[in-house]
Amino acid sequence: MNKLKLWFLQTMMISFAVLCGIVLEGVVFLIIDKDPLSSFSLNWFQLLSIPLTGAVCSLVTVLLLCRENLSKKAYMISVIIHCICLYGVVILFGKLFSWYTKMDGFILVTIIYFLVYAFVWIATRFLQKQDDNRINKALDSIRDEE
Repeated sequence: MNKLKLWFLQTMMISFAVLCGIVLEGVVFLIIDKDPLSSFSLNWFQLLSIPLTGAVCSLVTVLLLCRENLSKKAYMISVIIHCICLYGVVILFGKLFSWYTKMDGFILVTIIYFLVYAFVWIATRFLQKQDDNRINKALDSIRDEE
């Protein structure tokens, strides 16, 4: 159940962060191109691609990073492989769902990918710390009762 919870939370966080990335992309193009965003539009399949990307990337996360008894070196290697695999998924989905058509769009998707990756790591660590604190408080209250 823990892996299912992680998959669901990661899917939600990634999808939210991608939506924030789309807003960031719109702001960047507004500032750089002085485009009033009147030409900006999302097709139904591009909207569908957001939670689909979140779900696939979360699945990769659960498969690569939810292993027990890894040494620190093996864990770091897993994180690097994880980052590269997710980047491949994002670039593939970007091409399939027309997130970018030119090199400047590709570069912006790459920047947004690394911002989303950092956001999800920070948010996941924060949630894990909260869970750990909740568990420790529950254990302390049990010990106090004894």
